[in-house]
Amino acid sequence: MDDPCCRSSQVCLETVTLIAVATLLFFARLGCALQEPEEPRYAEIPRQMLDSGSFIVPTYHGLAYYDKPPLLYWIVMGCYAVLGVHDWAARLVPSGACFLTVILCYFWGRTVAGQRAAFAGAMMLCLSARFVYLGRLLTMNSLLCLCVAAALAAAHTALGGPSLRRRWWLFSAGACALGLLTKGPVVLFLVGVPVLAYQALDARAARLRLLDWVAYLAVAVGIVSPWYLSLALAEPDFLRYFFWKHNLVRYLSPFDHIKPVWFYLPQLLLGMLPWSLLLIPLARFLARRNGPEAAHRPAALGFFMLASLWCLLFYSLSGSKRAGYILPAMPFLALALGSYLGMAVEHRQRRPGELSWAWCGAATFLALFAALHLMLPGYARRFSMRGQLRPIADISRRLQMPVVCYPRRWDSISFYLGRDDMRIYSQNQKAQLIADLKENLGTLAFIKSGRFLDEFLQALPESLEFVPLGRQGQVTMGWVQVRRDIWGNVLAVQLRTKCSAAQSDRL
Repeated sequence: MDDPCCRSSQVCLETVTLIAVATLLFFARLGCALQEPEEPRYAEIPRQMLDSGSFIVPTYHGLAYYDKPPLLYWIVMGCYAVLGVHDWAARLVPSGACFLTVILCYFWGRTVAGQRAAFAGAMMLCLSARFVYLGRLLTMNSLLCLCVAAALAAAHTALGGPSLRRRWWLFSAGACALGLLTKGPVVLFLVGVPVLAYQALDARAARLRLLDWVAYLAVAVGIVSPWYLSLALAEPDFLRYFFWKHNLVRYLSPFDHIKPVWFYLPQLLLGMLPWSLLLIPLARFLARRNGPEAAHRPAALGFFMLASLWCLLFYSLSGSKRAGYILPAMPFLALALGSYLGMAVEHRQRRPGELSWAWCGAATFLALFAALHLMLPGYARRFSMRGQLRPIADISRRLQMPVVCYPRRWDSISFYLGRDDMRIYSQNQKAQLIADLKENLGTLAFIKSGRFLDEFLQALPESLEFVPLGRQGQVTMGWVQVRRDIWGNVLAVQLRTKCSAAQSDRL
């Protein structure tokens, strides 16, 4: 029998190791530039809400924005209020949600699957490249992942006895309510179906009555109803737009981000390498009906598989697919793989095999940590405008120069310049753009590089010239001035000098 003191020391060491690894991976390089288009939008909306004092209705450039519920915005606003308006302050929210998901899986796994399985599963999740990259992005997905994991963990705990543990059942409803405030009714499907399936398939689970489900929904809906009702009263079109268009229609008859049904499977398998290689022996193990390992199969393993497979199936059947949607499937799959590995090591007493997976984990951590520091900044720079905007932010605000965008809006501009007075011109408004440039000399223009820039330069009259400033990328930034105007040229030289001096910005 293991020495209790040694066992306790090992548990403490594993806990500290997991927390250290998760901290290093989820909070490193938070200052990387926000990547267009999603991250700047979700950073800019709470900035505008904070500036305008709008805490109920999300605002986006002066208009109500109710594509998504407000929980992410509220938390980011809190970070801004405490830490200031910075991109790294906004990114604390998704990174913190991923960190908490890993810790939640660890402590839940310890309760239902054992210490070895919990540590292996939580570490696998933490060391999955896809989870690290997608989870750190400033979107709703990592926060929803945390809510789904918490709701299912609490529900599983509530059902893990001869009778329902009502406190855990209501705690699950509270976590579900936070999911409703994060991304809407999708959380009810992600949580409800695995719970129903688990109760139907496992005779050891506590039986749920209709009254229990009524109480669950009453708590979840009761917590979120003040916001939903307030917004419905303030914006009469909200209920139709949000529930019908952005939930039901987007799932059944998508109008954007259309992908094939198999879209998420390779992402899940490749994104969780090398741990997904364990799926083959796990499948063989689950197919066995006899043997010592099958006899010691943890009851929670079935629940982990149910939750993971349902998330994969649910999002695969959706017409609208984005890479980050699959995040809620990863914690449960990691716990299932961890349960198998822990059980295989324990019952076969394969210490060398355990060490080989430990070395594999160490190598994976080093690779991910190096990628975060060496590759992520350059990758983010490709899809960001921060390097172009920071050098001119002070001059832009001080001189209050007009700012225009063509042929669409880029939220990085308003976020990094701290300005809400940009004018946006679509492709059909090119003639109006040229006319306004004649009336407002000294305009700072952001033009999409390539074909749109060529069209803009061709449409520009001979009396005006466009002087590019700083590093150019997918968007070309420039100063529009009267040709050969000496004062405009002096200012352009000053701007170019400041932009060139900022090229060393490491983003």
